[in-house]
Amino acid sequence: MNITRRSFGLAALGGMLVPALPAMAKAPFAGVQAAGIYRRKVGGLEVTVVNDGLFAVEAKLFTGNADGTAKLLESSFLPRDVIPTAVNEWLVNTGDKLILVDTGTSNLFGPALGRMAKNLAAGGVDPAAVDMVILTHLHPDHAAGLLTTDKKIAFPNATVHVSEAEYAFWTSPEISAKAPDDFKPFFDIARNSIKPYADAGKVERFKDRTEFAPGIVASAAPGHTLGHTMIRLSSGSSELLLWGDIVHNAALQFPEPDRAISFDTDQAMAIATRKRVFDMTVTDKLLIAGSHLPFPGLGHVAKASTGYAYVPLEWGADL
Repeated sequence: MNITRRSFGLAALGGMLVPALPAMAKAPFAGVQAAGIYRRKVGGLEVTVVNDGLFAVEAKLFTGNADGTAKLLESSFLPRDVIPTAVNEWLVNTGDKLILVDTGTSNLFGPALGRMAKNLAAGGVDPAAVDMVILTHLHPDHAAGLLTTDKKIAFPNATVHVSEAEYAFWTSPEISAKAPDDFKPFFDIARNSIKPYADAGKVERFKDRTEFAPGIVASAAPGHTLGHTMIRLSSGSSELLLWGDIVHNAALQFPEPDRAISFDTDQAMAIATRKRVFDMTVTDKLLIAGSHLPFPGLGHVAKASTGYAYVPLEWGADL
């Protein structure tokens, strides 16, 4: 039906002649979001973004001018002091295998996080069906979900893949002993999270350019951690770069990529890696997925007049 001004006016007039109906009962508040999952086809692969929740990152943890930080955050309608930050993981269905990239936080950081297991279940995924877990790195928000809330193996049929450099760093007693006190818990969590799999002979250490399955390849991106690794997916003419922690805050680090975060093991290297990856994704027009970009964290990188810009992917009902 074509709606014209006349037909609309007649419909409105007709509506005035309808007897008033009794007020409907108010609906109760839902109180919860829908499941934190989002699916996207990459050629013959199906990728499910799985959200683990939000954690609060203090703005002072980023390097750079404090006044500039406040202005950038305010211009993006974000709080000046404590920034809500997504934690995303990815499940890749090859048709033959289920591959989980990163695992979330389990129950380490309170009720705002630790939702990955629940969201996997909402997406119809049994953890026992996961064949392989690939870790971008061993920080708690990426590796702690290897264990259930009662510290049992969460993925009983999966082999865990972590880079050689990453595994060597976080499981080294010598390096842990020399770490600042604030960072020692990171070593404990990394070791404890992966140890049950190692004890069961289910940990494999990989190098740069390792191919885990056809079209699923490791790409070293050190700096945030020594062995921080991106995962590049390619199928047919489609590609997606799961870039892990290249960016921790879009409002700050796209326009000013020289901003590091205190969690970076080597801040200078992290900045250099971020700039290299930005340039690569702009040149190749790569679709990217970020652990800490607002859920579902899929989009493109564009060159801006100064720095870069994040262009989120338009949501689509169809894969």
